[in-house]
Amino acid sequence: MHTLTLYTAKYLVFIIILIAFAYWLTLPKKQKINLVIFGFFAALIALILAKVGAALYYDPRPFVTHHVTPIYPHGPDNGFPSDHTLLGSFVAVSVYYMNKKLGIGLFVLSALVGISRVAGHIHSPIDIIGSMVFAVIGGLLATLITPRAAKYLRRTVA
Repeated sequence: MHTLTLYTAKYLVFIIILIAFAYWLTLPKKQKINLVIFGFFAALIALILAKVGAALYYDPRPFVTHHVTPIYPHGPDNGFPSDHTLLGSFVAVSVYYMNKKLGIGLFVLSALVGISRVAGHIHSPIDIIGSMVFAVIGGLLATLITPRAAKYLRRTVA
């Protein structure tokens, strides 16, 4: 069980990215462009929220405060928010924009990344929840921005 938690905590996010990329390859050109635009804005917004959140809220990592050994060596920096969970969640939200079913599946995998990082004493639950909320907010705002940005790009490129 320890090995499964370790690999889920560290590497499942890369599987999420690979699945999303494979899905992106199957899309027609216009949808590929829309997904890239959406992903750009969702990532940018989620990252800004994460940086602001980290500046406003400090959550010491559980292995520091509870004096337990983390599942793998990690620096004792701010745990809020979880970068791995943020990355997986933003990718899931981006795919959700085009494919609801696959996006939900990837969001579940992102939750597993977060759960394994909590189980491995790398993060607290609030770090995981914060990351997922930031990704969802980024996606919601990107939903508003993407149609306008795509329309603008089509006008300037054509």
